[in-house]
Formats: sequence, C-alpha cells, structure tokens
Amino acid sequence: MKKYQHGELTKEILKGLAVGGFIVMCLAMPNLVQVVNLFKPKNSHDRYRVKRTLRRLQKNNMIRIVNHNGRDVVEITTQGKKKVLDYSLDDMQLNTKQKWDGKWRMVMFDIPETRKNARNAVSYKIKEIGMYPIQKSVFIFPYPCKDEIDFVGEMYGIRKNIIYIEATHIDSAEKAKRHFRI
Repeated sequence: MKKYQHGELTKEILKGLAVGGFIVMCLAMPNLVQVVNLFKPKNSHDRYRVKRTLRRLQKNNMIRIVNHNGRDVVEITTQGKKKVLDYSLDDMQLNTKQKWDGKWRMVMFDIPETRKNARNAVSYKIKEIGMYPIQKSVFIFPYPCKDEIDFVGEMYGIRKNIIYIEATHIDSAEKAKRHFRI
C-alpha cells in the first residue's frame, strides 16, 4: 500500500466516494474487504489503517454504511461531500501553461465587514492560486480563470460580491507582465 501522510488516506477515501458515489462491500461489514482491497494493503497493519479510517469517517458523519439487498454499501454524506470540496479548494491551481491571448482577467470584490472572515479567506486564496494584487481587493491574471473564481466565491458563500472582468488594457500592465513573465 502506498505510504500516506497524516490525513491523506481519509482524503483518498472521500474523493473516491465522491467520484463513485458509493462502494459496495462484502456481506460481513467488519471485514470491509472490497474497500480495503482498493488500497492494495501489503500487510495487516495497512488493512487496519484503512478500516480505522473508515470507522473514523463514519463516526464523524462523513460516510454512512447502509445495507442494500443484503450488501453493505459505503455512501458519502453531505458533510463528506463538503469536505471533498474543501480538499478541491486546497488543491486548486490556475492554468499557466497556455499562450497568453492578450486579455487580463480582473477579479474585484466588495465584501461587507460582516463577512470579514470570508473576505480575508477569499483574498488569501486568490493570492495563493496565483493572482496578482493591484489593489487591496482587485487582482489580475493573464489566463482564463472564471470557473476557479466562481468556485472560490461559492465555497465561501460570497459569489454575488465578486466581479470577474476580461480587459485588454490595464494601467499597471508592465509590472504585471514582468510578474507573470509574459
């Protein structure tokens, strides 16, 4: 079995469930044979780690194990799906491997003080994924990124406060071009 760092096995199980919807297990739930075998355990310790992770996910309401037609089935819960979205947000990167089309993608937001935590999180995430700040709440990027910005806005519940613009000219373009090496 692959070496998993702390939390990675949980992440892999939840992502697999999110894609597949559910995993059918053998009749004897304590063995968790099919789920365990998906991770190709080399020894009893590896099998134990997978079983322990599944029990913890069930205890934390990330998955539910139900019986359908005599078979135990692992299903991801709404809470588990939210966790997968969090993982997706953590892994998000903007695509910079394309030829620049001469357009700047500008993201602006005006988020009320009552949503300060969301505003700070969005600002941090937008910088983290590679956008260049030209003002406190105005960022630019040379490649298409609308889907990613929509996703970030939806995750923090402030999509309606974010404006996405495509522009052919901005005043600070030379500094931004140097930053993005275009």
